Formats: sequence, structure tokens, C-alpha cells
Amino acid sequence: MKNIILPLIAMLFVFTACTNDENQSVNSNAALVGNYVLSTLTADVAVDLNQDMVTNTELTVETNCFDAMAISFNADGTFSSTIAEVSFDAANNLICNTSVESGTYSYANGTLTITVNINGGTATESQQVLLTPTTLSFNVDDNDVAQYFSGAAGTPASGITNLDFVYNKI
Repeated sequence: MKNIILPLIAMLFVFTACTNDENQSVNSNAALVGNYVLSTLTADVAVDLNQDMVTNTELTVETNCFDAMAISFNADGTFSSTIAEVSFDAANNLICNTSVESGTYSYANGTLTITVNINGGTATESQQVLLTPTTLSFNVDDNDVAQYFSGAAGTPASGITNLDFVYNKI
């Protein structure tokens, strides 16, 4: 169950600093309500996921696998999220799998709490977050990178230890 929930939880946690008036932090369920689409997914090292002999730290340039990643927070406290997980075949060709997860959320005093419906049960996690009116951003470290790149050892993704996600509110 933890293998399914960690990518979703990571998608929902925000760890960015704000520098201008538009990006002042907000703090209520109402501020979180809306639809968000992944705009950038940046790795800490340049990789060649599509095997075109060109490396890039921006993974959305390397593959369209992450194009479907999105989160919808509803006014009734429910959410749904489309998650992508990359794996590789024996020839290191990228395989992309997506799934949709759903559950409930609350956001108060800088803490986002989600309860995810998984395999007939639920799992609840809380995390301190920072949200701007236009973006939802977060960082995933080496402990959780494997949740996005299944079996990465020996693959083009094996050097990635940090991922920065930026979602734009639409």
C-alpha cells in the first residue's frame, strides 16, 4: 500500500519559497480548490530517458509520460490525482504507467492532510505545505524517487536522487 500512496502524497506536498505578492502563501481549503496540471518535472541530474543521446534535467522534455499528471481538489474536500510511474524494459526502453487515486483532503494552518483510498482501505498522511495562488510545487528526495522510477538501478534514471515538481493551477 505504501508503494501506491507515496507518489500521491509526494505530489501533494509543497516546498517552495515565495518572492512576490502574487506568490504569497495562502492557507485554507478554499485556496487549494481547483485543478492543477504538471508544468515542470526537474531532476537533479541530466538524464536521457528517451535514448536520443541528449540529456536533460527537465523530464517533461525527455518523455511525454508525465503529461497526464494532474490533481483536482474539490470544494467538498475530495480530490483525485493522476500519477505516472516510469519503469524500463530489459533494453532500457521507457515504460509509462498511469493511475488515478482519490480520497479526501484538508488544508489548515499550513498542513495538508490527505486520506487516500487504496485497495479497499485508506491511508492518511499529513505534511507542512506552502501553496501559492497559481502554483503547487514540491520536492521528492531519494527516499521517494523510486516511487516514480520503478526498478531504476542500471537504467537511464538511476542517477536521479531529487525531483522538483511544479503544477500550475488552471
